[in-house]
Amino acid sequence: MTYRYLSLFTIFLVLFPAGCSYRFVDPLTASDYALVSVKNATGEPGLAYLLEEEMLRTGGFKERSTYKLSVTITGFTETVESISSDGTPVRQKLTLDVAWRVEGMQSAQGTYGKESVVRSYPHTTNLSTLDWNRSAAVRLLTESAARSILEHLGGQP
Repeated sequence: MTYRYLSLFTIFLVLFPAGCSYRFVDPLTASDYALVSVKNATGEPGLAYLLEEEMLRTGGFKERSTYKLSVTITGFTETVESISSDGTPVRQKLTLDVAWRVEGMQSAQGTYGKESVVRSYPHTTNLSTLDWNRSAAVRLLTESAARSILEHLGGQP
């Protein structure tokens, strides 16, 4: 009988300190961050504006927060995705690379990540339609990048 009490007491001594230090913590959402900057390190004009606009529209960021989010567009490429039998492009592919960093975290390094999103759009010989297709694809590309960043922020820290 004393062996049973001794083993229960030992288990209690081991589990009690572990239980006292554990607590449930709600993950931060985008509304717990302050979006401080969106920069464009590529030659493609307007990307930073579109990405910042989309992030503010969907993120619900705070103006003042200890968690400061900075986003940099690090890459933008446009390639031919498919070619017809006569050698003309059929689809174009856009790739957007984005790096983000959160400062104000308890760790000295902060939290950071990289996202890469891809969109395709149809190529046409009509220049006004081609321009419209490309503009729509760029907007969808920035929407996808914003959504991807916000998904990762939902689980931080």
